[in-house]
Amino acid sequence: MHINRRTLVLAAVALAGFAVWSAIRPGGKEIAVLQVFDGRGKDYFASLWVVDDASGFVWIQADRPDERWLSVVEANPNVELRRRGRSRMYLATVYDTPEARAYVAPRFRAKYGIADRWREWRSGRDTVPVRLQIR
Repeated sequence: MHINRRTLVLAAVALAGFAVWSAIRPGGKEIAVLQVFDGRGKDYFASLWVVDDASGFVWIQADRPDERWLSVVEANPNVELRRRGRSRMYLATVYDTPEARAYVAPRFRAKYGIADRWREWRSGRDTVPVRLQIR
């Protein structure tokens, strides 16, 4: 059987594309669901990445400061996070500071790797860290 050069190149490109997609896609990474309550009977949901720190806090990030759920959290910091098949109530504190971004960025990068870099490239660096404390 003879395989021509074009077929080999196409196969190599497809394999490289699959490897890159596998590295940047969020599948296989932990994704949690945040539920926030606006106090008027409307709930908001967001699928987010999460990281834990050594102090026992859970950190999430809004990709942009204008995320609708973020303003709801600022008005009512009682939130519910579903992760690993379990729901827990948390008190959320928004930390929209360069120091907080510098604190959480390496944790997200360590956990999510190249997928975090892809998100950063796609959405920019204007994330807003939110610390969750168990209630």
